[in-house]
Amino acid sequence: MVLLVDPSNLPCRVSASIANRKIVVVIVALAVGLLHFVTGPGYRGPFPVFVNGYLIDILLPFAMFLVLGVVDHPMFRSRVIRGCAVFGVGAFAETLQYVGVPLFGQTFDWLDYVMFGMGIVMAVMFEGAVLTRVGSAGAPQSARSAD
Repeated sequence: MVLLVDPSNLPCRVSASIANRKIVVVIVALAVGLLHFVTGPGYRGPFPVFVNGYLIDILLPFAMFLVLGVVDHPMFRSRVIRGCAVFGVGAFAETLQYVGVPLFGQTFDWLDYVMFGMGIVMAVMFEGAVLTRVGSAGAPQSARSAD
């Protein structure tokens, strides 16, 4: 795999694998953010009911889980803690909608809870399948096998 970042240009405390992971996570988060604007409430493309009702409910938790994964704090190394934190924020906002407080939306839908969970599960799978490979790019073979 090709390195995205040249380790010789990095400060001594930041490894190339961490920098590569952060680059991928930033790209994913920016793509999700841009998609949110492209698929706004006036979206009329393919699968409008799914896109308008559920896509962002999957992609926002997906991106937030990944963003928390590159935060330099020991608490966020645990996938369980990250997953619970992301699900908790989404569930809190959705529950507020249920009681009539429009925090991040106005329409309550119990399926949104399922979509939050799907986004987190997809992020765990993405992190395991993609980010572990990006993170170990350029590492010696013995270091890669430890992941």
